[in-house]
Amino acid sequence: MRGLNAETALRARPRVVALALSQQALVLLAVVVPPALAALVMQERALALAFAPQIAVLVLIAVAYRSAAFPQDLRRIEAFVSFALMFILASLSVMPPLMMLGMPPLDALFESVSGITSTGLSLAANTESWPVAAHLLRGWMQWCGGFAIAFAGLAIFSGGSGASLSMGSSTITERDDKTSVRAQARQLLISYAGLTMLSVLLCLLLLPTWWEAVSVALSAVSTGGFTPRTDSLGSYSPLAQATVIGICVAAAVSLMFYIQIMRDGLSAALRKSHVAATLGLMLCGVLCFCAVDFAVNRPSLQEAFRGVLNFLSGFTTAGFSTNEVSSHVSLLPLILLAMLIGGDIGSTAGGIKVSRLSVLVQMVRLSVVRVRVPPSALTYLRDAGSKVEADRVIAVTSLLMLYMGALIVFWIIFLASGIDPLPGLFEVVSALSTVGLSQGVAAPDLAENLKLVLLLAMLLGRLEFVALIVLCLPSTWLKRS
Repeated sequence: MRGLNAETALRARPRVVALALSQQALVLLAVVVPPALAALVMQERALALAFAPQIAVLVLIAVAYRSAAFPQDLRRIEAFVSFALMFILASLSVMPPLMMLGMPPLDALFESVSGITSTGLSLAANTESWPVAAHLLRGWMQWCGGFAIAFAGLAIFSGGSGASLSMGSSTITERDDKTSVRAQARQLLISYAGLTMLSVLLCLLLLPTWWEAVSVALSAVSTGGFTPRTDSLGSYSPLAQATVIGICVAAAVSLMFYIQIMRDGLSAALRKSHVAATLGLMLCGVLCFCAVDFAVNRPSLQEAFRGVLNFLSGFTTAGFSTNEVSSHVSLLPLILLAMLIGGDIGSTAGGIKVSRLSVLVQMVRLSVVRVRVPPSALTYLRDAGSKVEADRVIAVTSLLMLYMGALIVFWIIFLASGIDPLPGLFEVVSALSTVGLSQGVAAPDLAENLKLVLLLAMLLGRLEFVALIVLCLPSTWLKRS
C-alpha cells in the first residue's frame, strides 16, 4: 500500500470533536476549581478571581451539554485530536492565574504547559515570595497532568466505539485484557490517588510546613518537579530528599503493577510487567554513575548521595534536584541517557519508556536468533511473556524515530541560536522526556523562539507525538480538492 487514499481516509469532524470535548467540561473543572477554592480560603482573592472566567465558561458548557449523548461514532482520529486538545485547554485554563502572579503571557503559557505536562521546567522568578495558594496551584496542575486528565478522559472516551483502544495506545497504558478500558481507567485512578495519599502523609512527616508537603507530594507522585523553593529539594533534610525521590521511583513504574499485586500476587505481577527491568536499569545506572563519579570527582559521601538522587530524578523524569546538576563531561551523558529512557508505560514518567526499550532489545535478540535457526523454524517476537503484535512494533519504532528526529531538529535550533552544545542538548532532552532538570538554559531571559521550542517539545513528549501531529495536520480536517 503506497499511501492513504484521499477518498477513503477518515477526517476529524469539528462538530463531533466539539461535542466530545464538551463532555470533558467536568474534567477541566477539576483542574481549576480546587486551586480557586484554595485561593479563596486563603483570602487570595485576586488569584481566585483569575479562575472565574474559565470556571464560568466550563460550568455553562457542562450545564448546556448535561443531557447530550456522547458521540458513539467517535473516530480514532477524533479521539486523538480530542485527547491533545484536552491538554492544551487545560494548559490555557491555568495560564491567567500565573499571569496574575506577574508572569508575562509567554512565560505563563510556558509554566502552565510545563505543569500540565508534568515536566517541571520553569521560567518563574522569586517563587518563594508567591502566596501559598500559588504553590498549591503548581502542584495541583502537575498532579492533574500526571495521570488524572489522561485517565478521566480515557474513561469517558471509551463510550465511543473504536476510539478507546486508540486512546489507550497513545500515551496512557498497556491494555489489561481482564478489564474493560473504563474499568481499568477507574482502577488506575484509584491507584494514583492511593499513591498520592501515601506520598502526602510521608511528606507531612518530613517537610517543614503542611503546604510544602502537599505541593511537593503532588509534584512527586506526578514526577513533575515543581517545588516552592528556588533550590528545589536542596534545603530539605537528606531523609526528606530521599523520600521524595523514592516517591518518584514508585510513580515511575506502571500503576497497573500495584493493581496486579492485589489481584494476582507479587510474583505474577512482576512476571507480567516491566517493573523488574525498570528498577534493574535504575540500579545499574546508579552503580555506573557512582563508579564514574568516584573515579573522576572523588566526592564526599554527602555529595555522592546528592548526585545519586539527581540521577534518579532524571531517570524517573521527575526533575527535582538536590544541588546543581553535574555538568561534568563524564557524568552528563549518563544523566542524559537516563532522561531519554525514562520510566515505564502506564506510569507518570516520560521518556521513551522501558517497555519500548525492551521491545527494541527483543527485536535485536530475535534478529540474532533467526540467523542461527533453520529457515523453516517459527520464531516470534516476545516481550514480558507475550507475543508482540506488528502494530506494537510499528508504534515503538515510529515513536523512536519521531523522538530522535524532534531531538535533532530542536537541538540544531538551539545551536543556531548560540546555546552551548551540551547544555542545549540537555534542555531539549529534558523537555522532550518531560523531565524538568535544567542546565540553566530555561530562564526568564531565554529568547522567545527557544521558549516556544521547549514548549512544543513538552507537549510533543507528553502526548507522544502522534496526537499533536494529527491535530496540526491540515489533512485531519480538510478534504483534498
